[in-house]
Amino acid sequence: MRRIAIPLIALLSAACGGGGGGNSGPTEARMNFTGTSLVSATQGNNQITIPPGGRVHYFNTDGVNHHQAVATGANCDALNSKDLAPGADDLRPVMSTQTNCSIADAVNSSITATVFVVTPPPGSGNGGGAGY
Repeated sequence: MRRIAIPLIALLSAACGGGGGGNSGPTEARMNFTGTSLVSATQGNNQITIPPGGRVHYFNTDGVNHHQAVATGANCDALNSKDLAPGADDLRPVMSTQTNCSIADAVNSSITATVFVVTPPPGSGNGGGAGY
């Protein structure tokens, strides 16, 4: 009986999993560079909202280089990107504190966007926010 019980316990433990539910990593919000703008991949505008622990992922969908730089905002340096060649992407570090960041393309200053890092209100779900 012992020969069956021990493997059965191990199998049941593995089947139940040891991790938490669903979203174990930071939330990622995609922003696409185009020839004239930096837009949320899901909302089509230049504003995104992420929860603390979220990240911004830039994609250059344009045919020229872009370089995202913070224009204003406290604790926003994590949003500064490297030079992005056409077709390149850049996943930025976790944004850990609430803040509002105005950002602009260092190559074309008319390309701007705003990133809001906001804690979702209680009972609003898992903190998905807008713009994902």
